[in-house]
Amino acid sequence: MHPTPFRWAFGYVRPRWKPLAAAFALSMAGVGFSLAQPWLTKLIIDDALLAGDARLLVTLAGAMLGVGLVSTLLSGANRWLYVRASAEVLFDLRESLYRHLQTLPPRFYATRSAGDVMSRLDGDIAEVQRFVVDAPLSAVNSIITLAGAVVLMALLDPALTLVAFLLLPAQILFLRRTRPWIERTTRAVRERSADITGFLVQRLSAMKLIQATGAGGQEAARLGGLDRTFLGALMGQQMASFTVGSVPALMTSASNAAVFVWGGIRVIEGDLSLGTLIAFTAYLGRATGPTQGLLGLAVAVQRARVSLERVRALFDERPAVTDPPNPVPMPRGGGALELEGVAFAHEAGRPVLRGVSLRVPAGAKVGIVGPSGAGKSTLVDLLQRHYDPDAGRILLDGVDLRAVRLADLRARVAVLGQEAPWLPGSIADNLRFGLGDVDAAVLRRAVEAAQIAPWIDALPQRLDTPMGAWASAISGGQRQRVALARALLSRPDVLILDEPVSALDAEAAERMAAAVDELFAGRTRIVISHRAEALAGCAAVYRLDGGVLRAEPPVREVA
Repeated sequence: MHPTPFRWAFGYVRPRWKPLAAAFALSMAGVGFSLAQPWLTKLIIDDALLAGDARLLVTLAGAMLGVGLVSTLLSGANRWLYVRASAEVLFDLRESLYRHLQTLPPRFYATRSAGDVMSRLDGDIAEVQRFVVDAPLSAVNSIITLAGAVVLMALLDPALTLVAFLLLPAQILFLRRTRPWIERTTRAVRERSADITGFLVQRLSAMKLIQATGAGGQEAARLGGLDRTFLGALMGQQMASFTVGSVPALMTSASNAAVFVWGGIRVIEGDLSLGTLIAFTAYLGRATGPTQGLLGLAVAVQRARVSLERVRALFDERPAVTDPPNPVPMPRGGGALELEGVAFAHEAGRPVLRGVSLRVPAGAKVGIVGPSGAGKSTLVDLLQRHYDPDAGRILLDGVDLRAVRLADLRARVAVLGQEAPWLPGSIADNLRFGLGDVDAAVLRRAVEAAQIAPWIDALPQRLDTPMGAWASAISGGQRQRVALARALLSRPDVLILDEPVSALDAEAAERMAAAVDELFAGRTRIVISHRAEALAGCAAVYRLDGGVLRAEPPVREVA
C-alpha cells in the first residue's frame, strides 16, 4: 500500500533529521531569549525609570543588549544549518524524480509536454520541499513562541489575554471555508505556468523554422495569449491569497485595537501599570506573527497538496521494463539477433507488430523498409528493450533480452538515428556522453575515423569548442558524423541505423553509408531506411507493413 502523499514527502526529510533537529534546538533557544526582551522592557520602565534607579537601568539595558546579541548568534547558526539541510532535501527530491524519469519509456515523453514535466521538476518540487521542511519547523516554532507569549501575557493580565484572542475561532472558521478556493486557484496557476514553459521549450528548439516561415508574429501572439491566460489564473490566485491573508489580519487588528483601548483606559484609571501594558503589547506582537503563521498553514497545506499530487503523478508512472532479479551475463558472441514470433501493441486491440520473426547472423547487414507508422521505430525500441514484447521473444547471441541488465544490453546495442541529439557542452563532452572518461587520443582516433577531423581542427578550441544546446551552427551531416564517432567509441556488437541519411543529399548519404560499412565491418548492422544509399550492401531487406515482416528483393549496389 502506498504511503499518503504527505507521509511519502516527509520520508525525504528523515535522513536529515540531525541537522534539522539542531536547527530546531537553536530556534527554540532563540525563542526563549526573544521572549525575555519584553519582560526586561517592563522591568526597565516600572522598576528602573519610574523608580529613578539608574544603576538598575544600566544593568537591565546591558542584559537586554546581551540577550539581543545571543539571539542574533543563535539565529545565524540556525540559518546556516537550516538552509543546508533544506537544500539537501530539495536536491534529494529532484534527483529522485529525475532518476525515475530516466526509467520511463519513450511513449511517456511522446505524450507529455516537456514544459509540464519541467514545471513539476522545478516549481512543484520546490513547493513540496518548502512545505515538508519549512512547515513543521515553522509550526513547532510558532506553537512554542505563541504558547510562551500567551503564558507571559496571562501572567501579566489574564482578562486582557482573553480580549486579544477573542476573534481566533472566527479566523479558523473562515480559513476552513476558503481551502477549496486556494487549492483550485493554485492548481490553475501551476498548469498555466507549465503551458508557458512547454511553449517556450518547443519554440526555442524550432526557432530556425519559425524564422524561415515568417511565423514570428504568429508565435508571439500565441505567447501573448498564454500570458494573458496565465495572468487571469495568477490574479485569481493572488486575490484568493489576499483575501485569505487580509481577513484574518483584519480580525487580528481589531483584537489589537481592543487591547489598546481597554488596556489604555485601565492605565489611565490606574488599574494597570504603563510597563505592564507595554510588555503585554510587545508579547501580543510576538504572538501575532505565530498566530498568522499557524492560520496560514492551512493555506500552505492546500498549495502543497496540489504540488504533491503533480509530483506524485510522475512517480506513479511505471517503467515499461526493469532489470531482472537475477540477470544473466551477456556473452560476447558477435551480435547474432533473433526475433521469434514477436508481437507488440502500445494500446490493447491495436497491434503494431504481429508475430514478427527474423534471424540476423553475427556481423551481417540487413535492411528494413516500410511505410510511416508501420512499427519500424517500435522495433528499434524493442531491440534496445525500451519495451518488452507482448508475445514472443528477442535473443541476442542466444540470450533473451529480458534476462540481462538493461545497461549491459544497451552497451551492446547502439542506435544511430536520423536526429543526432546534441547536449550543452563541447564536442568532446558530446562524444564522451555516457561513456565515462575517454582519453583524448582515443577521441582523436574516433573523429578521424568518422572523417570530421578537418572540420574540428578548424574550430577555435578544436574538440573543446563549446557548441551550445541546439548546436545550430552544425550541419546535419556533421551531427551524423559526431554521432557516428560516438557509436565507434561505444564499440557495440549491434548497430541500428534508423533513417541515418534522411537529412543528407545523395552524395553525402553514399559517403556516410560507406563509412559505416567500413568502420563497422564484422558487426551486426540493421538499417531502417528508404534510401538506396543506406541499404546498399545489405545481405537481405525486409518490408514491415501492417505489423508483418516479409522479405524483399535484394538491393543493388549504388553506382
